[in-house]
Amino acid sequence: MAYKFGDNPQCAKRARKITRLLIDEAAEVTASSPQLRTAEQDVAHQMLGWWQFMNRTADLLMRSYDSGFTVEAAGLMRNLIEHAHCMDWLAEHGADGLRAMEHAEWERRKKLIDNLRAVDWAVPADIEVGEEPSYAFADEDAARRHRKLKGLFSNIADLVASRGIRTLYPVYRYLSSYAHASLQTGEAFVERGPGVAPALYRTGKVEVGESRAWIPVCLYVGGTAMGQFLVGEPMRKTLEQAAYDLGVGELVAERIRLELNNR
Repeated sequence: MAYKFGDNPQCAKRARKITRLLIDEAAEVTASSPQLRTAEQDVAHQMLGWWQFMNRTADLLMRSYDSGFTVEAAGLMRNLIEHAHCMDWLAEHGADGLRAMEHAEWERRKKLIDNLRAVDWAVPADIEVGEEPSYAFADEDAARRHRKLKGLFSNIADLVASRGIRTLYPVYRYLSSYAHASLQTGEAFVERGPGVAPALYRTGKVEVGESRAWIPVCLYVGGTAMGQFLVGEPMRKTLEQAAYDLGVGELVAERIRLELNNR
């Protein structure tokens, strides 16, 4: 049977069940001390930590929706999309991507410390960042690639746009309106406009059906990226079946195409 993905009750119902399945199966995999591939262990460890974060965030998000929260949880959904794309990105770029992340993190920490000192906060010596990392690149092309990767990781919107998972980027942009102070965060709870009587809603009037449907899509992207670092890819069949059941089987087809091209 071919399922249709979209903002509809049928898809939202399937998504809820599939999300729970993916979260529970991932918990079983992590609880069994999964065996990581020997290549690029540092990258694999980062991926494993992100995967755990993603699955717990998805669990929290579903609990929020089930408790009646709507737009208040948009920041969690946006974070889930970010991590799914970052896992996909790091799986592709491996050690080069991790190096770029570490360099970007040094810059972030330095800016934070500079901000703290600017407002006269005491900065403990043990959080000093030290000298800026330097790397011995083979040539200027390698150095340029490092700068590009660092720039991508430092700008999540660009990283999301670069991944080619086109259907998720507009969702990310939409959720950004609810992850920051905006007209939308207020309008979710009141009626505005000339001639409209003031009305305050106890819960957001925005439906979460489509947002709920995107949760297992993120878990598919992150889970398949993680699978590349797990011996035997224990969740591959479950993830692929979940994608078809959601109605996004094209993600599976794209992954297989990329695998064939990389052989």
